[in-house]
Amino acid sequence: MHIVGVDFTKLRNGEYHEPIGALKLFVDDAVVAEMEIRTIASRYSLCGEGLCIGYDGGDVVSRQYPPRFAFTGGRIIKVVYDVGNDAYVDLETEMAAALARD
Repeated sequence: MHIVGVDFTKLRNGEYHEPIGALKLFVDDAVVAEMEIRTIASRYSLCGEGLCIGYDGGDVVSRQYPPRFAFTGGRIIKVVYDVGNDAYVDLETEMAAALARD
């Protein structure tokens, strides 16, 4: 049995307010890969893929693999998904709404 983990530390926001930061991939206690990545904001729409565990929901992001394939060759026992408390807030939109109420 192995524990696979990902640690993402947000360093800054990109041009479109997307989080950019350092990602580390762990297998058990060892860091097996790390790099700086750009990721999506921590908001998921009511329709669309969202978070898939144990399968790929079919939103193709690369031609290097076919869509809609299931995880095989092991067993997923537990998934912990922990999101920080620094979600993007669109201050301009909030200010416009506040001014519209006045």
